Amino acid sequence: MKNLIIILSLAFVGAGLASAQPFVRNNTGTPKIQIPDIPGYYTLKCDLHMHTVFSDGTVWPTVRVDEAVAEGLDAISITDHVELSHSTLKEYVKPDKVVGYEMAKIAVKGRPLIIIPGGELSITKDHFNALFITNQNDTVLSDKNPEIRIKAAFDQGGYVFWNHPGWYKAYKDGMAPKVQSFYDMMKSGMIKGLEIANGDEYYEECFEICEKYNLALLGNSDIHYISYYAYTPDDHRTITLVFSPQKTAEGIHEALLNRRTLVYQGEHLIGRDEFLEPLFKSCLQIETKYSGTTSLAVMTITNISDIGFYCENLGDLTFYNGTHFFALPAHSTTTLMVKTREILERFTLDLKVHNLIDGPRQSLKTTLAIEVLK
Repeated sequence: MKNLIIILSLAFVGAGLASAQPFVRNNTGTPKIQIPDIPGYYTLKCDLHMHTVFSDGTVWPTVRVDEAVAEGLDAISITDHVELSHSTLKEYVKPDKVVGYEMAKIAVKGRPLIIIPGGELSITKDHFNALFITNQNDTVLSDKNPEIRIKAAFDQGGYVFWNHPGWYKAYKDGMAPKVQSFYDMMKSGMIKGLEIANGDEYYEECFEICEKYNLALLGNSDIHYISYYAYTPDDHRTITLVFSPQKTAEGIHEALLNRRTLVYQGEHLIGRDEFLEPLFKSCLQIETKYSGTTSLAVMTITNISDIGFYCENLGDLTFYNGTHFFALPAHSTTTLMVKTREILERFTLDLKVHNLIDGPRQSLKTTLAIEVLK
C-alpha cells in the first residue's frame, strides 16, 4: 500500500512539472507584492526560509515555486532540514536533502523566479540556515555540535544566518541565548545574519545584536503548509528585501554579504536608515502647486507601493487640512495642504515614519525636499 501511495505521489509531481500550472492567489492573477527599486539597486523580494514534504512541510517544491510566482517574489530558497529525521511524511515520501532544490529548478524554467540552494541545520534546538551550499549531503552539516556544522557550511562557501533566534519553543523567555560560541562566530564572519522576523514573530533585541556585530537583518516566512491558507488577500508573507545590482543568485549573494537588506513584516519595514530612506522616497510620487493666489501649497502624494506609511510632521510648517499625523495608504493618492506663509519655490517637510523601524523602539526620521510647480 505504501509503495502505491509513493508511486501515485510521484505521478502527481511529474504532472505538475510537465504542466507548470501557476498557483493563482487572487482573481486577476496579478502578483501581490509590489515594491519599487531604489537608486542603484533592484529591490528583490526574497523568502529564504521554507519547507516542503522532503522535511517537515506539507507541500511539494513545485507548489512553493507556484506560490512564489503568484505572490510576486523574486527569489526563494527551499531550506528543508538537512537532518532527515525531521521528515513528517517519511512513511510515504522518502526524505531527501537535494531533491527539493532539483525539482524547484525544473519547475521554475521560463518563469521569473530565482532558486537559491539551501538547507536548515537543526539537529539541536539552535537552528541555522545555510544558503548557497554546494553539498547538502555532507554529513558534517548534521553534526550535533553547532560550531562544527556551521563551519562545514562556511567552508562550502555557504551564507549562514541564525533562524528564529528568539523562538519560544527553544528559548522559553523569547530571547536569543547568550551562547558565547555563537557570538564568536558572528565576530569571525561565519554567522553573517540574524532572522529578526520569522512569520509573525519579531525578535526586537536581535536588532541590537545585528548592529553590534554588523550582521544582515533578515525576515522570512518559515512556511510549512500551503501559503494560500496562511494569508488573506490584504496580507503577505514575511520576506527579506534584498537590494541587488542584478536579478541573479550571484547578485543576491553579494547583497547579503554586504548587508543590503530590509525586513518586510505585516505593515512594517525593519532595517537600517541607508535603505529605509531611499525606499520610502522611491515609493512616493509628489506634485506640489499653490492654490490660486493663496500661500497654501497643495501636495498631491501618490504611494505606488504595497506598503502604507504612517507619518508624523515634525517640522514648523503645519497643515490646513489635517493634524500633524497623516497616512499615505498603499496604491493611493493623498492631498496635503501646507501653510508655507509665503510663496516659495521649494520647501522641506521633516517627518517621522512610524512603521519604518530603524532600531529598537525607534522609527525613521527623514526630510522630503519639495519642489513647487510654477
